[in-house]
Amino acid sequence: MADKEKTEALPTDGEPADKNPEENQEAEKKGEELGGRMTFIEHLEELRQRIIISLLTVAATFLVIYSTEGYFMKPLRDVVKKYGSFQYTSMTEGFMFDVKIALISAIFVSIPMLFYQLWAFVAPGLYKKERRYVGPFIIASTVSFAAGAAFFYFLVFPLGAQFFASFAESEWIQFNPKLSETFSFVVMMVFAFGFVFEIPLITFILARLGIINVGFLNKNRKYAVLIIFVLAAIFTPPDVVSQLLLAGPMWALFEISVLITWIFGPRKKKPAEEAA
Repeated sequence: MADKEKTEALPTDGEPADKNPEENQEAEKKGEELGGRMTFIEHLEELRQRIIISLLTVAATFLVIYSTEGYFMKPLRDVVKKYGSFQYTSMTEGFMFDVKIALISAIFVSIPMLFYQLWAFVAPGLYKKERRYVGPFIIASTVSFAAGAAFFYFLVFPLGAQFFASFAESEWIQFNPKLSETFSFVVMMVFAFGFVFEIPLITFILARLGIINVGFLNKNRKYAVLIIFVLAAIFTPPDVVSQLLLAGPMWALFEISVLITWIFGPRKKKPAEEAA
C-alpha cells in the first residue's frame, strides 16, 4: 500500500513536478507587482501604440497652434513692432519660421501627454515601490522643465529683447532681426532655462539619497557660482546681458536648492546620538 502511494506521488513521464506552493505564491506576487508578463511581440505592439498616440497628440496640437499662432508669437511681435520689423533673406525662411515655432510650441504643450505615454509603457515593468517614486519624478521633472521654458519665453525674453532693441535709433540704426537667428536663439535659451529649472529636483533626489548635504553646498558655494557663470557664458550669445539673464535664475535656483537640502537632506548626528 505504501509503495502504491509513493508511485502515485511521483510525476508521470513528460509532466513536470509541481513547484513548492510558497514559490508559486511568490512568483504570482512578483507577476502582480510587475503588472503581468508580456511577450516580446506584445511589448512591440504596446510601444507602437504609445508612439502613434504621441505623434497624433503632437500633430493635433501643432494644427491648433499653427492656426492660432498669434498667442505664441506675442512676445516676439510686441518687441519687434515697437522698434522695427523682422526680415528674412531666403524664399522659404518666413514659412519655415512659422512651422518651427508651431512645432516647438506643440511639443511643449504635449509634454504631459508624451510623458504619460512613456510612463504607461514603463510602469508595468516596475515594482510597486518603484512606481511610487518614478511617477512623481516624471511629473515633477515635466512641470519643472515647462516652468523654466515658460519663465524664459514669457518673462525673461521680452525684457531682454526690449533691452537690445532699445539701442535702435530711427535716424540711422534700425532693429531688423533675422528670423532664423532669432529662432535659434529662442530655442537654445528655452531648453537652457528648462534644464536649469530641474536643479532643485535633482538636488532633492541627491539629498534624499544622502549624497549631498547643506554643509557641502554651503562650503562649495563659490565654486557653484563660478560654474554657473561659466555655463551661462557657454549657452548664451557673447554678451553680458544674455549671460546675466541665465546666470541670475541659476544662482537663485541654487540657493533654493540649498534650502531644499536643509529641509529634506541628511542632518549631522549630535555627539550624544553617535555615542549611543
